[in-house]
Amino acid sequence: MDEFLSDQEQIERIKKWWLDNWKSIFAGIIIALIIIFGWRYWQHRTQVRSLTASAMYNQVGTLLTEAQGPQALEIANQLVNNYADTPYAAQAALAMAQYDVGTNKPDDAMQMLDWVINHSKDDGLTLLARLRMARVKLSVGDPRAALAALSGVAAAGFTPLYDEVRGDAYVKLGEISQARTAYQSALQAWTPQLGDKSLLQMKFDALGGTAPAAASTAQAPAAQSGAKQP
Repeated sequence: MDEFLSDQEQIERIKKWWLDNWKSIFAGIIIALIIIFGWRYWQHRTQVRSLTASAMYNQVGTLLTEAQGPQALEIANQLVNNYADTPYAAQAALAMAQYDVGTNKPDDAMQMLDWVINHSKDDGLTLLARLRMARVKLSVGDPRAALAALSGVAAAGFTPLYDEVRGDAYVKLGEISQARTAYQSALQAWTPQLGDKSLLQMKFDALGGTAPAAASTAQAPAAQSGAKQP
């Protein structure tokens, strides 16, 4: 401000500046407060939703352990419909699908698995759902659909398990050469973390296969965000 202006003139200029700018100043303050409190509210809401979904998922597991399928399904559906943005929705759907397979309800299982495949943002859970979908498709006598469930995706650490199911599907289709190739690929990629491979070896041997090279050191599949092993 001009040092030659009188005190009164300086005061008048300040008053004029304030009259011209007070609205924008207050607007900026209000916007800043909205952003701060909005962010805090969003964080709190996200935390509450996550805790609620976690508790519901645990309840689903407890009910399934107690063979209370209908009650578990009701809660799982709530998770799928209202908490789809949490990983617990996909995990609950996988748990329900596993229960449905065990209670001879493949159609219900495939519905749950399809939801995970199309809605989960967790790559590990999606890969696991595809693997289980392929197994269910095989169990209902649809090997081509089983192969389709495994196609077009990078299986990462699930590769040996995917290849084993591919081999099973090719056997069902009578495509023995392709089945043998799939089993051999699974054996070569198998790791100790996947457990015993004797059944896979028997499948390969039954097709007249020769012993494959030693297993690679590929990482075993670790289903992300708490998913169970296939």
